[in-house]
Amino acid sequence: MTTCCLLWGCGSDTDRVDPGRDIVLIVIDTLRADHVGVYGSAPHPATPEIDRLALRGGWFTESWSSAPWTPPSIMSLMTSLEPAVHGLNLEGDQLAEIVPAFPPEGSSLAEILRFNGYRTLAVTAGGGVGEVFGFGRGFDRYFQPPDRPDTDVEAGVDLAIEWLAEESTKPTFLFFHTYEVHLPNTHEVFDGGTDPESRAVASYASDLSVADHHIGRLFTALESSGRLDRSIVVVTSDHGENLYDRTLAGRPVDHGHHLYAELLRVPLVMVAPGLVPAGRSIGEPARLLDVLPTVCSLVGISLDGTPHQGRDLRPVLQGWGSVEPAPEIFSWAPLQGPKWGVLRTHDWTYIESPEITSDQWWGDVVVPPVALYDRAGDPDEFMNLANSHPEIVGAMASRVAERQGLNADLRSDLGTAESLAVDAADALRELGYLDRDPVPDD
Repeated sequence: MTTCCLLWGCGSDTDRVDPGRDIVLIVIDTLRADHVGVYGSAPHPATPEIDRLALRGGWFTESWSSAPWTPPSIMSLMTSLEPAVHGLNLEGDQLAEIVPAFPPEGSSLAEILRFNGYRTLAVTAGGGVGEVFGFGRGFDRYFQPPDRPDTDVEAGVDLAIEWLAEESTKPTFLFFHTYEVHLPNTHEVFDGGTDPESRAVASYASDLSVADHHIGRLFTALESSGRLDRSIVVVTSDHGENLYDRTLAGRPVDHGHHLYAELLRVPLVMVAPGLVPAGRSIGEPARLLDVLPTVCSLVGISLDGTPHQGRDLRPVLQGWGSVEPAPEIFSWAPLQGPKWGVLRTHDWTYIESPEITSDQWWGDVVVPPVALYDRAGDPDEFMNLANSHPEIVGAMASRVAERQGLNADLRSDLGTAESLAVDAADALRELGYLDRDPVPDD
């Protein structure tokens, strides 16, 4: 792997790094940003613990995933590389049988931190983040249940607390992942009444409430041990969820199958007492690609020579600088595979969805092959303006093609390795990515 080094110098009171801090990365699978209280529009009060933690740090109000389903998105989070570069950008049914090997010259966050003296621990719910997809890279211990349970967060938090409490002379990186909010929703905390949409939203919020409660136990354990004050805690998600925002392929509730905002906008909370100012809502656009370089920057690890496509957001997070220029936000790799892509700029959302042939359910998704949306006037992305703005469509199509070329070049530069034959069909089928009937309307 690429060698990284520590930057031991600290700057002013706000421009600071703190080598050796523990790092806790929490991924609540399928969590939409607009269902988290600090984001201002949650339909049910489901996240008091996440909100309490967020107020001790900062949260990015516009944060975007690289893909609308789990394997490609979390691999982008862990590597700061887009799906076409790390390789998990195939159609969903192809990833059930073959996993493109990670580029030999790439590095994951766990590998970088372990190289720099961290013990690296992962407590996951398996499935789309199973070791079969390469997520065990760089971890000293990687827990995944043999079978994904309907509810996983309580036992996962118990194990995470146990592992964190172990004596160690090394700083700790803990990656915690839960499917508690993912379909099927199994808890009844909130009453949705008889309307199908209201029921779906209440069921989703109910599972989120349970996840929030147990993750709150993890926060409490960090606080009571005094560990929170010397930690960096990141709370985010891999993608959102369609909750009657639009019904495609007969699915009013689902994800993975398109590139609209409800599946790609995610929360991003970053807390580091004494290192990140508390109580800040941050409007700077962020991406999951940015988590790796930002976390490494906060603990003084240089990424010189380490391939990554994210930005270091530490100046914005700490409030002493900006990061220029504003990012072009690319997302790719829905279940339909590598041909679909979206580019979001400050003003526009441009989506390419060329026709694909598939006998899987996502082959029945019907969306415009080319779409353009005004982000200010149509943030939910329903009014396609592609026909009335051909010059903007042309310019953004060129940028997408250019990015695809750059990604292909970077993938080649990082070296190729033989793909791995796997049997992940059952894991993906359990999560509803393969061969599942649509959620009924009534």
